[in-house]
Amino acid sequence: MLVLFSKCMILEALFTGAAIFCVEAVRTFASEFVTEVVYRWKNSRTKAKPDAQQNSFNVKTAQATVQDLETIDAEIVELERKARRDGSSSRADQDRQQELEQQRAEKFKQYEAAKSEEILSEQAENAENYIASVLSSDRVHVLQYHMGQVVLEKKCSACQRPMILQSRQRLDGSLYRLEDFFWSCTGYFNPAHLQCRGTQPFRKQDSAFLHKTNVLELTVSNADLSSIFESRSVQNAVVERVKSHVKEKDQEIMCSIHHVPMTLRERREHSGAALDMFFLGCPHPGCQQTVKLKSAAQLAAYLQRKEGRGIL
Repeated sequence: MLVLFSKCMILEALFTGAAIFCVEAVRTFASEFVTEVVYRWKNSRTKAKPDAQQNSFNVKTAQATVQDLETIDAEIVELERKARRDGSSSRADQDRQQELEQQRAEKFKQYEAAKSEEILSEQAENAENYIASVLSSDRVHVLQYHMGQVVLEKKCSACQRPMILQSRQRLDGSLYRLEDFFWSCTGYFNPAHLQCRGTQPFRKQDSAFLHKTNVLELTVSNADLSSIFESRSVQNAVVERVKSHVKEKDQEIMCSIHHVPMTLRERREHSGAALDMFFLGCPHPGCQQTVKLKSAAQLAAYLQRKEGRGIL
């Protein structure tokens, strides 16, 4: 299958939803492209880490590592509750919490490595199931479809923390454009003394996403998807389906601070519009991290992850 895509001199990012963002697009076969990306990625990993350490990243699957992260976070929550109850933390509890936070950081690195290999290997073995979408303002829903997902292989140049895909708001209701998107460092959400406000512009020229062919929402234009979603019957059906998953975890959307799956919530006060009703929140008590489901593409992606079918 011949697709518009790149020889990929630059692997810009991997999304946990099994999508690759790359630049410098030319014509090539999807299978050739993915094979080259897998080779480059594994080669860089081998050079960066000794064999013994590299093998340790692959002992557990990404899913098992997420369970470890949830276990670590649960113990941290208990220590925080104990400190609030007692009015202070003992030295032993402080040391234990610091140890757990270090374990969390190490486990998340293992998750990133395991998930990256899982995505690239799956794409290499099933290249015929992927197609490239060359990005333009009429294809921004491809970006929205992947917003909120953990971004792999995309690091902040200032502090080397992971980055996430963000977009500016269009409060006037007009269609989003490619220039509305940018990369933001997850360190932005840290305490002031550890905060990083690093951002990077989104590369607009010769860029593309490699994604699965079975995503119907990505086979139409951004304008057409928005037009379809304006139908009241479509919105009502989507709201009913999404509501049925409130309080459920989303394994592909993880908190940037606590590295645990976020849960679906419905806003207590909203305008009644489908794009103003739902968000994903971190289950860690007191954490304010949220991912708003504010576009038709994001709602479609959520339903695809939970039910295997989007909104079309």
